[in-house]
Amino acid sequence: MKTKLPSSRFFIYVASAVLLSACTSHVPPEIKHSLEGAPSLAEVRDQPQAYMSQKVRWGGVILDLENRQDTSWLTILAYPLNEQGKPQVSDHSSGRFIAEANDFLEPSVYSHDRKITVIGRLVRTETVKVGDFPYEYPVVEMSQRYLWPTEQEIYDYNYPPYWWYDPWYQPYYPWHYPYYPHYYR
Repeated sequence: MKTKLPSSRFFIYVASAVLLSACTSHVPPEIKHSLEGAPSLAEVRDQPQAYMSQKVRWGGVILDLENRQDTSWLTILAYPLNEQGKPQVSDHSSGRFIAEANDFLEPSVYSHDRKITVIGRLVRTETVKVGDFPYEYPVVEMSQRYLWPTEQEIYDYNYPPYWWYDPWYQPYYPWHYPYYPHYYR
């Protein structure tokens, strides 16, 4: 009895599916897509009462974490978000805001200078001093958050040694010189 082998098209489809799935992003879709009609931080700072209880998507760099009895407060320096929802650190910041979580946030994970994007509702404003200056922070009650991996985490992948990629690598170069492919007589 003969068994039919799968055609080469089947293998191409499977290989394509595997390769395409490897290219997908791990960023949640809610973080990626901007919210229609959501106010910017600058708009909220100008008229905070007009935007209370509206849903926002903001991001930036963590300045401070304060774990309280029932909540955790992240003080975030806001930056513009790119098309993936990642904060783009630059010389232009629209201000600061507080992101409030109803659970404990680990200080070593949510550390200073980590990038974060949050989605939540504006609940109130808090006046806190920055140095001697009273600063009015919009407070966002987080429903979702995404802590972006650090650049070091991205590059910590353990790559194979350089000779893995070089098909002409000869560890004993002088002894294998006649067999080197670029040898000219």
